[in-house]
Amino acid sequence: MPGTRVQVGTICDSLQGYNAAAVTANLVLWKYVAVSFGRIKGVKVYAGTAGSGAGNTVVDVLRNGTSMWTTAANRPTLAAASTGEFANSDPDLGMFRPGDQLVIQVVTIPATTGHADLYCTAAVTGD
Repeated sequence: MPGTRVQVGTICDSLQGYNAAAVTANLVLWKYVAVSFGRIKGVKVYAGTAGSGAGNTVVDVLRNGTSMWTTAANRPTLAAASTGEFANSDPDLGMFRPGDQLVIQVVTIPATTGHADLYCTAAVTGD
């Protein structure tokens, strides 16, 4: 199974977003203002319905408007005709501080239609 898992004992919260209809580019799934220091770990994205057309659906976690991945290709990605879990790695810039604005956002979609029944969870750790 693709994606990442968190095997730590310090998960203190999670960010969760969902969209039932076909997603669109720049669609915001969740917004959060941090009340404490933390780190985003174990980002999981899943789609129940395939998109269509050339390309991928890509989801990003932004801190104050900037991606938490320094390499764009490492963000959660799923090919248009696929369903299930997105392939991704943990963000390498996952740290945040009180007052930071965290956003889960769909960045791109396939040429014709984005995936539907799309949900995302990002674990927040205190370490």
